[in-house]
Amino acid sequence: MGYQNSKNKSDYGLEDFFQEVQEIEIFLDKMSNINHKLQEANEESKSVTKASLSKAIKRRMEKDIDEVGKITRNIKVKLEEMDRNNLENRKMPGCGKGTGVDRSRMSMTVALKNRLKDRIKDFQVNVRV
Repeated sequence: MGYQNSKNKSDYGLEDFFQEVQEIEIFLDKMSNINHKLQEANEESKSVTKASLSKAIKRRMEKDIDEVGKITRNIKVKLEEMDRNNLENRKMPGCGKGTGVDRSRMSMTVALKNRLKDRIKDFQVNVRV
């Protein structure tokens, strides 16, 4: 019954696209949270005098850094997949290059790439192990 009136945004592939965008935004938020935790751990490590505590903080920071690396790789893979899907979506009727749907998809993908670059830059500037 839901297929009878299928001339909505899902016809243009936007429903799945926005689902992918939401997943990437969740990963970007995780990166921000980890970056914040790393900043706190870095400040904490400056005031620690015991070697055992310092090592524990360093291990925790290294674990978080590895997690950020995994998240970053995952986001990059998803963004590359989105680029491929955007190009494939252009073949659909009403979604050709320059249409509103195409511009929306492309601009959102570019915005996510820029947000990822900003998160990486923040991570590199603010955290030093």
